[in-house]
Amino acid sequence: MALRDFRGVKDRIVRFRALGTTVVVGDNEVGKSSLVEAFGLIFDLPDDSKSTRIRDIQPVGQDVGPEVTVELSLAGRELTYTKRWLKNRSTELTVVEPDGRRQSWTGREAHNEAERMFHENVDPVLWQTLMVSQGQSLVLPTPADAEPLITAVTAESGTPVDGASMPLVTAVEHEFLRYWTPRGKPTGDFARSAKAVSAAELAAAQALQAMEEVQSDIRRAERLNLDLSDVAGRLAEHLIGVEELRERKQATDEILLRRDSVRSRAETARARLENHTRTRLDRERLLDEVERFTKTEAELAARRADAELVAKTAAETVQAAEATLAEVVELKDLRRTDVQTAERRVSDLMDRAELDRLVGQQTELVDVRARIAAAGTILDRIKVDDALVAALEDARAAVVEARAALAAGVPEVSVRRLGAEPVELSGTGLEGNVPSELGFDESTEVLVSGELVVGVPGQVEVTVRAGGDAAALRSRVDDAVRRENDLLKKAGVKDVAAARELLRKADTASAELNEARRTEKSLTAGGDPGERIAVLTARLGAEEEAEDAGGKEAAVEGVPGQMSLFEEFASPHDTLFDDFDVPEPEPDDLSGAQRVLEEARSGLADAERLLTDAEFAAAQARKAADEDRSEAQNARARSELAGERLAAAVEALESARSVLDDEAVAVAETEATAEVEAVLEELTAVQEQVAEAGADQVAGELTHALAVATRLQGERDNLRDALRTTEGRLEQSGRDGLATRRDVAELELAAVRTEHDSLLRRAEAARRVHETLSRHRAEAQTKYSEPLQSRIESLGRSVYGPSFRVWLDDDLAVAERELDNVRLPVEALSTGAQEQLAIITRLAISHLVSTGEGSVPVIFDDALGWSDKARLRDMGALLGRAGDHGQVIILTCMPDRYEYVPKATFIKLDG
Repeated sequence: MALRDFRGVKDRIVRFRALGTTVVVGDNEVGKSSLVEAFGLIFDLPDDSKSTRIRDIQPVGQDVGPEVTVELSLAGRELTYTKRWLKNRSTELTVVEPDGRRQSWTGREAHNEAERMFHENVDPVLWQTLMVSQGQSLVLPTPADAEPLITAVTAESGTPVDGASMPLVTAVEHEFLRYWTPRGKPTGDFARSAKAVSAAELAAAQALQAMEEVQSDIRRAERLNLDLSDVAGRLAEHLIGVEELRERKQATDEILLRRDSVRSRAETARARLENHTRTRLDRERLLDEVERFTKTEAELAARRADAELVAKTAAETVQAAEATLAEVVELKDLRRTDVQTAERRVSDLMDRAELDRLVGQQTELVDVRARIAAAGTILDRIKVDDALVAALEDARAAVVEARAALAAGVPEVSVRRLGAEPVELSGTGLEGNVPSELGFDESTEVLVSGELVVGVPGQVEVTVRAGGDAAALRSRVDDAVRRENDLLKKAGVKDVAAARELLRKADTASAELNEARRTEKSLTAGGDPGERIAVLTARLGAEEEAEDAGGKEAAVEGVPGQMSLFEEFASPHDTLFDDFDVPEPEPDDLSGAQRVLEEARSGLADAERLLTDAEFAAAQARKAADEDRSEAQNARARSELAGERLAAAVEALESARSVLDDEAVAVAETEATAEVEAVLEELTAVQEQVAEAGADQVAGELTHALAVATRLQGERDNLRDALRTTEGRLEQSGRDGLATRRDVAELELAAVRTEHDSLLRRAEAARRVHETLSRHRAEAQTKYSEPLQSRIESLGRSVYGPSFRVWLDDDLAVAERELDNVRLPVEALSTGAQEQLAIITRLAISHLVSTGEGSVPVIFDDALGWSDKARLRDMGALLGRAGDHGQVIILTCMPDRYEYVPKATFIKLDG
């Protein structure tokens, strides 16, 4: 066999042994199965066939004609058959007769002659039975329709199947099919006769039933008359009671309407009472909160006053200790006037310290308000927000992505100048800064989305053009850049980083604004420090004026508390206190100074001894003063928080009172309660009237009575209709002549039954003869199946041992297998056992039909895939012996499976 341009096979020739086992080895898709396919196509389809089977074997993408050549022996003749499809079609057949004569045909004549010779000498069923395609090795053959096999087993068993008895069999079969179907059901005249008998019996039964129905209708009409009279009487009595109930209902409807009205009013009153009660509870809660917060605020204010007093006392103690220490060290022998001067100075220093603290607070307040104004100005100028920055980042990512796609989708050209001649660059759609001319040993890399022209004047010019997708990629980049520029213009920035920086500044300014506002609120919580500064300044000025009437100004000017809000924000960084000078204080506590002086005089002698004690006392006083000052600050913060909560509670209470005062709330709830009680009393009275009149039950009783009346009316109407229908049927029956119809139906039934009984006797006789003949033929079939069964068992025992047995079904297919006294159906066997049994069966069929050179080859494509190594050894030996009786062809990609086949010829196919 030769193949050319067949699927993946370019040119191949394979020669099989006429007798023996041939193993064709090749990798997957090398074309092993194409050998079997080609043999089938060359005999099935002419060279001008348009079948898809031919299109499928043409190599993909090649305008060539698949060609197949086979050389075979057929009925003693030697055939050489060549066919080419699709391209340069041709068919050639050469036949060499046994006596040496040679004949040749071409074209359609060659195809027809080859087809005739093949089908005359090769049974198609036997051919398909002995050829196992890839993936079909598990299918057991059913060869009962293979005529050569039947002829072979008949000849070997000596039992004629048809022979001289065939005309009798045909006659019996023909007679049987006149009356019965192959499955034994009536047919033809016999079936039609049975249907006619059934129809006649049905007509006779219907006629008899019609007569019986007339008698039944007479009795039914009498009974209906009596029932109609009874129902009509009961209905008349019931309608009287219905009218009485309807009158009672009309009388009670007014009471029910009144009850519904009172119920509605009661529900409205309850809802109003619930609202007033809820309002009262809310008012009581607000009053409780105001009272609780007032008490808390008073307690915290008292604690604050105590803490501030303690702190002030501690400060005074510190001052006294320091003064005492100074007096002990420096003013041992000061006169009384020196003591008074020291006391005035301490007082002046205390006022100046307070003034300095207030001035610092006012300066901080000015700075805070400047920060508020500056942060507000910054926030007003910034147009960037989170959404705009996110859009800019998305636009930036789109530009990067588009440029990356452009860089990946367009050519990148690298140009370098090597010689003295200038290199000029020009073009369109070029990414980056492209110089118009390259200097010596200068190079550049260019992404070309349009056209790039590289030229050496007077020598060469090279043009590089981008592909068809470059314009789309370039447009995508331009759209992304345009979108980014629009967003940058909207934000008023040059790039995304600047937008992020503006957004960061906006967040910082917002945080700064919030912090400054909280600081401003904290600095002004105790009132405007400017007022206290004015008081202290005026007092210090008054003291200096008392000491020196014309020496200095009465007050310090230009302090922050005296500035307008405009001036604070106009010049927030002015140094207003650089030249601030507080007048020297005058003594203001003469009696205290005298006590200190007397104590100083009395302790002058002990000054040296008390110096150490004074220093220790001053240190302890400072420590205690620091602790007391911290406690005073905490108490002040708690007091201020309590004041805020009290103010909020008072505001909520005043807001509620603006809507409804406390007395009105209580009055409204009382009135709503009284209204509910009054409506409930009225509802109770109305309900008693309803109960006395039975108004709730009247509607139900009337509904039930109407339902009963409706049912009675329906029953009366049904009886009246039934009576009319029955009387109509009786009138019609008198006109139809039912007695005559019954007699005619009985006569027709008798005639049809006589004819059917005659056909039944003949049909039963034909069935008995057919069954007897079929039984004898089945016994004969059992006898001629024995040769195939014996041949399968003989081959199988060489593999499985002497206990191997099989049983065949009516189609001569293996139905059961016995091994080691275990009998199983084929379906229950393992996959490997089923495959081995299928191979053994096909080899047995081949042995039975083989006649030396006239045998049909057995072809196995990729078999024995489920067998273990021991079974492979036994099956290999069997396949080798099978080659002694005929031609066995094995196609495989696993040659190791067939290494145990003796005397096998191996053919290696290369890709």
